[in-house]
Amino acid sequence: MKNVKSTGKTFLTLLTGMLLGAALFSGGVAHAAEIFYRALPSTNTVYLDGQRVKLAAFAIDGSNYVKLRDVGELMGFNVYWDGAVRIDSDAPYTGVAPDSGTQPQAPAQAVPSAPSASGQPYTIHADHWSREDFSQQANPAVFTGVYDRDLYNTLRQTIVDGNSDTPAYTMVAKGDEYSAVKNLLGRLETNLRYEHYVPENFTNYYEYLDYFAVSAAMPENYQAPYEFIRPVMEQANRLGSDRERVEYLNDYLCTLLAYKKGETAGVTSTFSPHSGELQAACGSYARAFKFLCGAAGIPCFTISTSNHTWNMVYVDGQWLHVDVAANDLYHQHYILLAKTVSDRTDRAPEATAFLKELLVPGSTSSK
Repeated sequence: MKNVKSTGKTFLTLLTGMLLGAALFSGGVAHAAEIFYRALPSTNTVYLDGQRVKLAAFAIDGSNYVKLRDVGELMGFNVYWDGAVRIDSDAPYTGVAPDSGTQPQAPAQAVPSAPSASGQPYTIHADHWSREDFSQQANPAVFTGVYDRDLYNTLRQTIVDGNSDTPAYTMVAKGDEYSAVKNLLGRLETNLRYEHYVPENFTNYYEYLDYFAVSAAMPENYQAPYEFIRPVMEQANRLGSDRERVEYLNDYLCTLLAYKKGETAGVTSTFSPHSGELQAACGSYARAFKFLCGAAGIPCFTISTSNHTWNMVYVDGQWLHVDVAANDLYHQHYILLAKTVSDRTDRAPEATAFLKELLVPGSTSSK
């Protein structure tokens, strides 16, 4: 018999937790959504026959939960659904009932139909990812690690849709990979906020705790800042090119903020009536500049070293650097639409390359 154990808690606890999880979540959608907010990636390590294995687990209310089908695939016994959960310890894992004539579905295929985030109750199926394979438009070199084609299609679908009425999905493992994707969403945020969420009408989220749905919407507290900058956007739109608009928005933001290390000025305070310039560090400048570029329709995201943050924008058919904080501090266009910056090491270069292709497909391909 194979020996499976987990540090911190026994594997039996994990398996029992999964079975109990099915009962816990059977009460309906509202309860499933409530439980989701208490689920955290488990830090326990799982071993099979003395070898460490990768198995997604979730800590909920003091217990660990895993998917039974993951256990079956890992240990080599079949788990399937035919109106109830079935376990066949004598059969190899396929994920489907014997003699069903159904082949296991590969979880990376785009499908033409899309579930709705509102309306009738919706049951998740493993083939509901994105509705188009946008990844064919992108430079394949950017698909590394967690930044794969599934994630690209999900986020690109969300960007194209512009709202969460018909979301796309992917699977994202927990732990470090989940954190990496969450950080990616934060870098992507402009005047829209991209968030991992659970639509309220999902009826079986307990079966897909690593199901990753992404919403894109302007937060309610961003409406006032958006109205505040409307005259600025009207002026920017009169300019002849995105290059001119970026320069104009850089100079405008420098009139609102004054650089001071360690200080913070949020979007809602920066773009609101106030006397004098607000003190802020580089992160505040970068977030505010993303907000402006988002409102102007200019692709933009943040890029960071270990101790500094600035922006990249897509202008004149290329990705260029803009450091509004430095421009304000030195009272000159120090780094404004620069092709490169010296003495800076991007702390997440793979995510940066992925973001470039996500916002402008093909933008990093060889010309």
